[in-house]
Amino acid sequence: MKWTSGEPPEYFSDVVDDGFWVAEIDHEIVGTGKVNLQTGKVDAVFVHPQRVRFGIGAKIIKHLEHIAIDVGLIELNLESTLNAAPFYRSCGFQGIEIAKYNSPRGIELDCILMSKKLL
Repeated sequence: MKWTSGEPPEYFSDVVDDGFWVAEIDHEIVGTGKVNLQTGKVDAVFVHPQRVRFGIGAKIIKHLEHIAIDVGLIELNLESTLNAAPFYRSCGFQGIEIAKYNSPRGIELDCILMSKKLL
């Protein structure tokens, strides 16, 4: 798996910063993930539907954790969709509190606030 970080298309740059990563296999984008290196917030973890259940999501989380540790963060946090919470729990995240996630596009959905101590 190859990890890349680079300049996003201009229309996407308002949501993407230096903490956004793309996972590639054989020049095909198979997943994404983002970590805010100031707050430790994990976001935009997605895996291509045909590549689900091959460990790519877990590798993305591990990659984001290593980056966070390298800059001195001691905890990661995220807002999980209800169906993704078991995946994040399998990666060591904890949390049960249901809240509302408000996307930048104005969509609101139930989520679970989760966090993971690093080190």
